[in-house]
Amino acid sequence: MKLLITEPTGFSKKASEMLSSSFDVIKLNSLNTIHEHLHTVDVLFIRLGVVFDKVLLEEAKQLKIICTPTTGLDHIDLEYCKARNIKLISLKGEQNFLESIPSTAEHAWTLLMALNRKIYHAVDHVNEKQWDRNQFKSFNLKNKTLGILGLGRVGKQMAEYGQTFAMKVLGYDTNPEIELTQVENPATVEDLFSKSDFISIHIPLNDSTIKFVNSNLISLMKPNACIINTSRGKIWDEESIAEALLDGKIRGVATDVIFDELSEDWQNSPILKVDPSTYNCIVTPHIAGATFDSMRLTEEFIAEKLLAYAN
Repeated sequence: MKLLITEPTGFSKKASEMLSSSFDVIKLNSLNTIHEHLHTVDVLFIRLGVVFDKVLLEEAKQLKIICTPTTGLDHIDLEYCKARNIKLISLKGEQNFLESIPSTAEHAWTLLMALNRKIYHAVDHVNEKQWDRNQFKSFNLKNKTLGILGLGRVGKQMAEYGQTFAMKVLGYDTNPEIELTQVENPATVEDLFSKSDFISIHIPLNDSTIKFVNSNLISLMKPNACIINTSRGKIWDEESIAEALLDGKIRGVATDVIFDELSEDWQNSPILKVDPSTYNCIVTPHIAGATFDSMRLTEEFIAEKLLAYAN
């Protein structure tokens, strides 16, 4: 059986050896050459570089399995895979394993601290040969309120970070059965947004959570509040977030994701049109999970899952 690794740069050597023991492994030199191989492969090992929609998957006539070392699956046409009986192997639901992976929470915390201390502007200020700290006064994190939207493994890790910094931590999940005993659990998401000085988004993307963070919730935020998104760009209303920042209704926005980041029109995101030299806005290119350690571990875990399934 042929297995195609679509993004082999930096791919785990151990995972590659594991896969080669049972499959004829092909590694793409460039994503532009993917069409040369799709029609012959039985297994795809992918990341987030390509959206595997129906049109692309129709080229893979022999495809039986898609492996993706990600929790989110919005880069795959799930309905088409179901219709074709294509097996999906991912990190979704692998709670025990995922709790050992800290990279997304670490990045979310980095964004939170960078927003709070205006690091982006302060660095630019010094690069412009200026030295005036009075322009960058900020707030202590101690005794401030951190609101966490989504209490899965990343939300739990963020709660621990917040408590380490002596913050008051609030936690709300879209699933009413999920609560954290070690934090305060407000009755409504509106309470979370109105009471928090910092809001960090960690809910999964599905049909019910598209634009879950809407203009109504954003309007409840404190004027000095900051919001961070390391989940998915479709979780919030980008236009309302950008407007709130531009109108001075919130203090800062940081995101690792945008609404249509894999489309050709990704640069049209309202958040990307905010001038970061004027406003407290930080955007990173979906790098929260992209550490050498995490990518290696997740590739090896998915390789093990594939081999167990194939055998």
